[in-house]
Amino acid sequence: MRSGVCFSSDCFGAPMAAADLAQAENVRAASPDELRAAQLLWASVDSPWIHNVDTSMFARSVQGIRAFNPTWIFSSHLPPATGDMTSLLDTLLEAPSADVFTGPDQAALEAMLREFEPV
Repeated sequence: MRSGVCFSSDCFGAPMAAADLAQAENVRAASPDELRAAQLLWASVDSPWIHNVDTSMFARSVQGIRAFNPTWIFSSHLPPATGDMTSLLDTLLEAPSADVFTGPDQAALEAMLREFEPV
């Protein structure tokens, strides 16, 4: 019997803006706009290759998940998701055209690390 559960690892990751959202029982605790922006950021950071994919082939691979029609999605980097998965899947399809993530340079990284040092 099919469980309706999709274990996706990184696929649907999204950094949540606050600890209470990261620990929510359902990702729907985040606003749709906030979730979309976080999902696109995660895709760009975690999968920089996404900007170089053949978008039609990528869409076909996402279609497999859409056809599966999971009732739950469990990602390593997202609160559990249940309910209509259309928005999560549609946002995933936007990832190839999302802004490319540019991380901090060495000086900025060192400045951030200094902020973590005890006073």
